Amino acid sequence: MYDPNATPDNPSITADNALAAPSAGPSVAADNARVGPTADQIAVAQDMTPQDRADMIRTMVERLAQRLTQDGNDVEGWLRLIRAYVVLGERDKALGAAARARQALAGADDKVRRIDALVKGLGLEG
Repeated sequence: MYDPNATPDNPSITADNALAAPSAGPSVAADNARVGPTADQIAVAQDMTPQDRADMIRTMVERLAQRLTQDGNDVEGWLRLIRAYVVLGERDKALGAAARARQALAGADDKVRRIDALVKGLGLEG
């Protein structure tokens, strides 16, 4: 799932694995609440140049970050965002997202523990 050697230019990076749920594939939400790439977006990404693919992934990550600013109760969204930043090599943004997630999820101890476990699992702490 997480490839520590991946970069936006590495073909192992796709919108699918950058934004996939921690324990599942891309979301197939029926409406605009969609959080993962569509099958069409994945197909298009495969034919893109590495730079265009990286730009598309960054745009998707930015949209997820904006959505979480409006609705911070989505722990799965926070987990995807943190992972996506790590995959993109943006450690500081991953840590910032984790801090915002903890604040947004304050009082939901089980959800905060999931954020903490991911941060630890990705080697972001310390």
